[in-house]
Amino acid sequence: MIPVSIFLIVFLFFMLLVLLFTFFNVYHMVRYGKAGPTTIIITVIYLIVVLGLFLISMYLVSTADWTATIDLIPDNTFPIYQ
Repeated sequence: MIPVSIFLIVFLFFMLLVLLFTFFNVYHMVRYGKAGPTTIIITVIYLIVVLGLFLISMYLVSTADWTATIDLIPDNTFPIYQ
């Protein structure tokens, strides 16, 4: 029996990676992008999309049952012979 909460830990690790890459990308867009409204618009759209995906994923994570378990080898492996 494996608890489903292990997937939450993996998910949080990937969310931290997304956060790290977001800071990296925004810094480089602002620092090395051509100064103008296009760079600002693209940066704002990127941040809105990332924030939207983050909020949707947090909603879906909050609705999951994290106390459940997964059977790797179920008890009825060979139902023909029962």
